[in-house]
Amino acid sequence: MTDPIAEIAELVRRETGIVAPPARQAALRAAVSRAAPELGPDTALAVMSDPARRGDLLDKLIDEVTTRETVFLRDRGQLDAIPWHDLLRSARAAGSGTIRVWSAGCASGEEPYTLALLANQVLGPGPAPVDVLGTDISGAALAAAAAGRYGERAIRALAPPERDGYLVRRADGSYLAGERLRALVRFRGHNLIRDPIPPPGEAAFDLVVCRNVLIYFEQRRAARIIELLGQSLRAGGRLLLGASDALQLTTARARAVITGSAGPAPRGSVSPGPVPSSRVPAGPVPAGPGPGAPEPALSRDEQLAAALDAAGRGDRDGALAQVAALVAGDPLDADAHFVGGLVALEAGEPAGAVAALRRALYADPTFALAAFTLGRAHDALGDAAAARRAFEQVLRTLDPEDDRHEPILAQVDMGDIAAACRARLGGPAREEPR
Repeated sequence: MTDPIAEIAELVRRETGIVAPPARQAALRAAVSRAAPELGPDTALAVMSDPARRGDLLDKLIDEVTTRETVFLRDRGQLDAIPWHDLLRSARAAGSGTIRVWSAGCASGEEPYTLALLANQVLGPGPAPVDVLGTDISGAALAAAAAGRYGERAIRALAPPERDGYLVRRADGSYLAGERLRALVRFRGHNLIRDPIPPPGEAAFDLVVCRNVLIYFEQRRAARIIELLGQSLRAGGRLLLGASDALQLTTARARAVITGSAGPAPRGSVSPGPVPSSRVPAGPVPAGPGPGAPEPALSRDEQLAAALDAAGRGDRDGALAQVAALVAGDPLDADAHFVGGLVALEAGEPAGAVAALRRALYADPTFALAAFTLGRAHDALGDAAAARRAFEQVLRTLDPEDDRHEPILAQVDMGDIAAACRARLGGPAREEPR
């Protein structure tokens, strides 16, 4: 007999892109009960499978599995790196005096209001020339965003002048988004899976922000959405991803994320945040010397950067040659084995990726990103049990203070890796505030 919860999980995957693995199906069953307390799973499935009756119930279930609370100024270091003046110059070069911003997966609105606040701070003192669009699949989340009412927890990162200048405190202690923010922000419903990207009727954007939404999607689908988001940019625009979303990128994009270079992004550039550590050159490694000249010795970090650069250009052999050189110098170079695993995974060789990533973890059992990527490789092989063990290893060994893999982890937040693992192991469907 078919399990109705498994079928509902597939329906949710088709409609929202969110994957509910077996470990999360108990949570999905509870979500169905909240959405339709008077119906059992079989009846709920029958209703949602009928196009004539599905609307309200399906919307309620989507609200249950996607609605989340977030906070103002989340990951502020990433947001402070937004080059507002450069974006304004690009907008003007395109014939517009307004920076067009899209916050995709905006939940209850804290991120769009934050973007408006930061733009005002940088481009003020008058109203900033920005138009911020916030979209989400959840009607309940959008209603909360439009209401713009937040508790102390949501605004705790704001300094007193920011609270006083942009929010209105109510008698009950809650805060309302003030007119300075509301004048710059608008909201509309949008489904990243079902709807066109960019949203219908919207012109190209100067800044697209999609942070920590796609980690719950299948990797191939997430990568396609990232590509379409990049294509939604005007020339000179920026795509800002959450660090955990950046883990969904192909090796070519991973190089851009890890080294801070623009990579092959269409029209604009992809960034997970501020420029990373100077231990890895930010951009392509310079071409070698001319024929007959001796090859200058590269440092270990330069070899690692060269491997990433070669992978980003699709030069698999060049990347693997650099990996081999690194391993020849140090057979226990965990970063080198990790890059070899990335290259294999990108090439559609998950078994080879598993072998390389296991070597990385043999060299350093606490290399969280290697364990996470190993879980992805096991997922690609269809080995759910092995993937689960890898994700559990991440959560057991993760150390936010560990900087031994700084060239690789420069822009990947350990908390985001943990959130991605918990999502795969049965955690909340969308990230909780922190």
